[in-house]
Amino acid sequence: MAEEADQPKQRAAEGAKTLDNGIRVLKVVAANPDGLTMTEIARTTGVHRTVAYRLLLTLGQHSLVTQGDDGRFRVGVGVLELSASMRSDLQSAAQPHLRLLADRSGATAHLTVLDGADAVSVAIVEPQESEMHVAYRIGRRHPATVGAAGMAILAGRPAQPAERAEITTGRQRGYVASEGEIQTGAWGLAAPVPHGTNNAIASIGVIALGTRDETETARWVISAAQAISRSLAVQTH
Repeated sequence: MAEEADQPKQRAAEGAKTLDNGIRVLKVVAANPDGLTMTEIARTTGVHRTVAYRLLLTLGQHSLVTQGDDGRFRVGVGVLELSASMRSDLQSAAQPHLRLLADRSGATAHLTVLDGADAVSVAIVEPQESEMHVAYRIGRRHPATVGAAGMAILAGRPAQPAERAEITTGRQRGYVASEGEIQTGAWGLAAPVPHGTNNAIASIGVIALGTRDETETARWVISAAQAISRSLAVQTH
C-alpha cells in the first residue's frame, strides 16, 4: 500500500523534472538567436540527447521552437502568443517615450523585438516637426545581426561566440549605431530595453537621413530605454 501511495508523488516529481528540463531547453534556445544543434542544446542544458530530442519535439508541436533547413533549433512563433500580454505592456510603456524621442531627435523612433533570428519593429513614431524623415513601417523584419535595432537587443544579452564587433562594443557602450545597413543613406542608433534579467526584451532607437550627433542621440535613446524598463517594472509589481 505504501508503494501505491508513493506512486502519485513519484509521477508528480517526474512531471516537474520534465517541465523544468523543457523550460531550460526553451531558455537556451531563446538565448541563441543564431540557433543551436541538438548536441549543443543537450550539452548546454546537461540533459541527455534523447531527452532533449523529445522535449524539442513537444516544444515544436506547440510552435515554441522551430528547426531550420540548417538543422539548428530557434524560437518559434508560439512564443509570441505567450508573450502577447508582455508585448502589449511593452508597447504601451514605450509609446510616450517614442514620441518624446522622435520630437527631440527629429528622426523616426522605433521599438523593436526579436522573432527568432530576426528583428521586427512593433511600434513606430514619426517626428512632428521634421520636413524630411525616414519612412519605417511596423512589422518590418531583418536579420538581428544587421542594423542598430537588432544588434542593440543582442548587445543587451550575454555574449555569443563569433558575434559582430559592433555588438560587443554596444554591450560596453550601452547602445549600437549603424549606417546604411538596412536602408541606403540611413543612420540608426538603438539601445537595449532590459526587463528583470540580463536579457534585453527589446530595443528602442531612431533612424535618420544622414548621421546625427552620436553622443547626444545616444543619451536620449538610453534615457528612453531606461524609462521604459522602469515603467515595465512598475506594471509587473
